[in-house]
Amino acid sequence: MSEPDPYRVLQLDPSACPEVITAAFVVLREMALRDEGDGAPRRLAELTAAHRTLSDPGRRAAHDAARGDAGD
Repeated sequence: MSEPDPYRVLQLDPSACPEVITAAFVVLREMALRDEGDGAPRRLAELTAAHRTLSDPGRRAAHDAARGDAGD
């Protein structure tokens, strides 16, 4: 199974600036931490992986190129 799209995980537009990426991660992480359901650990892992990809300029550029957003 392929990894979920980090923009979808963080509920972001591909043009989001780094500050918005971090803010979305913080808010969604806090919501996931409050969730006591069985899916919380998986959700936290998805959020962390998405943030790791989008907060690193090199990883983000590689992801965008792979999905065809290099010019966006």
